[in-house]
Amino acid sequence: MFKKNLGHKGPSSLCRCLAAFVSLVLLCCGGPMALAADSLEELREKQERLEVQKEINDQRLEELEKTAEEKAIYRDELNQRIESVQKEIDGLRTGINELNWELGQLEERIAGKQAQIDKSMDLLKARIRALYVTGEPSAVQVVLNSRSLVEVTQKTQLLRAVTQRDRQLIERLNGQIKAIEGDLDKINSDKELLSQRKKALEAKNTELLELYREAQDLAANAVDQQWGVESIAAMLEGQMEENEEAIAQLEVEIYGRRITGDYVGTGTFVWPMPGYTYLTCNFGDGGHRGIDIAGGDIYGKPVVAADGGTVLYAGWNDSYGNCVFIDHGNGYETRYAHMSELAVETGEVLEQSQVVGYAGSTGNSTGPHLHFETIYNGELQNPMGFF
Repeated sequence: MFKKNLGHKGPSSLCRCLAAFVSLVLLCCGGPMALAADSLEELREKQERLEVQKEINDQRLEELEKTAEEKAIYRDELNQRIESVQKEIDGLRTGINELNWELGQLEERIAGKQAQIDKSMDLLKARIRALYVTGEPSAVQVVLNSRSLVEVTQKTQLLRAVTQRDRQLIERLNGQIKAIEGDLDKINSDKELLSQRKKALEAKNTELLELYREAQDLAANAVDQQWGVESIAAMLEGQMEENEEAIAQLEVEIYGRRITGDYVGTGTFVWPMPGYTYLTCNFGDGGHRGIDIAGGDIYGKPVVAADGGTVLYAGWNDSYGNCVFIDHGNGYETRYAHMSELAVETGEVLEQSQVVGYAGSTGNSTGPHLHFETIYNGELQNPMGFF
């Protein structure tokens, strides 16, 4: 007897779905109970509408993903430009601080020179006042008060030297002050240029920050829209899954639902796709109902019954394409989908390993493979639990 895995793994629950979207899709497509009550033709028409809606939604999602990516790139570019401008502003601020320090040093030097000038001027003024009070000695007085010609000469030269030295000292100090003031003018000019440049960059930085905020909002809005469309896509997929199930169940009812008979399978399953074991999709992946078996040259290769039983349905399904449903008479049912050609008919009694069709890519398929399902008492089972 083969294993019985009675656990059922249905489609994964949708995260963060918007109530409005749920209501909209449910109103448009109906729930499982409503689907089961419709005719097969109505169900197929609804499935076609769902597929069209999903295609439109997928296109919208692709556009939004591209838009969100472009907006994120633009936002990041703005952020890089902002960082570059801010670095330049920081450099200018450093330059201005250095110039302010140099200005302070020059101003201290000017103050020191001015103090020396003031001191020399005070000494000169004191001598002038003394000469004025005592009376400037005339050449006659200098001669009369001298004891020799040499003394006359020495006194005359001394007066001249004192006066000339004071004038030279003051002139030298004034020259130094003028030179320092020239340096001050140049530094002030450089500082003004840096300040203007800094002001312009700060204005540019403010503009870039505003653009960045707008770009950030646009990028966030694009992501929100993308999330909304993804939610709709997930719900559409769920509705399509429910619709496919309703179609399959109704087809069973129409084409012989449970054909009566005493035939019961062997109780063990054999691999339905001899020679091919590569799985492209596992049970439960994104709500997948079975397993997909593929291979490079699988197209047209025979598909066999996993166990003996009665063919519930052999024919076309919009989702499964050419498919066969087999009742094994012991609570188990297997389904084979997307075949290129069928080899059995509805109502036919089969032996285990009998060919039921040939691998293909009909129905909702992206390439040649066999879609294989196992069901126990109406509940989907993981086919890999039987091998």
